[in-house]
Amino acid sequence: MLFNNMNADQILKNAKSLLLVDWPGESVPAALIKAGFTVYSYSPAKYSRAQFDETGALVFLDIDGAPQTVDIVNIFRPESEHPAIIKEHVLPLKASVLWVHPPVTSQLTAELAHNYGLTFVEGINIADVAAKL
Repeated sequence: MLFNNMNADQILKNAKSLLLVDWPGESVPAALIKAGFTVYSYSPAKYSRAQFDETGALVFLDIDGAPQTVDIVNIFRPESEHPAIIKEHVLPLKASVLWVHPPVTSQLTAELAHNYGLTFVEGINIADVAAKL
């Protein structure tokens, strides 16, 4: 489900940076990095930046504080956590897109995204879209 008139490919083509709030496996940040995105992640109490090290291994380097902005926040967390994620990450980081990673879905999150004027995506694996770019 998309709440705007762009498709998932167009949304990613217009983005440069993303914040992952959990993900189902290393293939997600890896595909996004390979597609040229700056990828941040959030795990309890800290932000990090995902990148490949000199051996090609995926690593997460802690950064001081939050990134200034991101274009997309991708969530792979239970629906009960979504309102707090929106208030603590999506809005402060000025993200314009809220992408809920499958199989997670949420009518509540869709409504919140709409209320905040965010583009909302669910049911589409962001890594699959990135791999096609």
